[in-house]
Amino acid sequence: MADVHNRTRYLRGCRCDECKLAQSVYTRERRQKKNGEALSSRQLRPAKPALEPDDDDEVLASGGSVFSGVSEEIAGFVGADDHPGLKATALALARILDTPSAIAQHAAAAGRLMELLSTLGKGGKKKPSKLSELRGLQGGKSA
Repeated sequence: MADVHNRTRYLRGCRCDECKLAQSVYTRERRQKKNGEALSSRQLRPAKPALEPDDDDEVLASGGSVFSGVSEEIAGFVGADDHPGLKATALALARILDTPSAIAQHAAAAGRLMELLSTLGKGGKKKPSKLSELRGLQGGKSA
């Protein structure tokens, strides 16, 4: 008899990746049926690192995603490069806000993101130097 890993094996105590995935899919479908939602055709996929935008982020970027907005805002802060952990956390929270299936976490993520952005922004905004302003006024002409 073949060694089959599925939801039944999960219920009997197996915690391998195949059995956990089968249980997760079953739970998701059961919850969606209970709530009257349409079943999604997407299967569970492993989580991606927080700093890599996926296909969903590219679609949302055209309409203005939270991830791209937070990235631009952090780039404008003076001391943000000195705090890579805070930057990564802020970007991860922005990804949560861009995920429609994580609606329950949006309020908490938004509050924490605002705290992080205020902490990162304490150094102020980056300002262009006077020389670059003069070059902009001259239209890039050299003397």
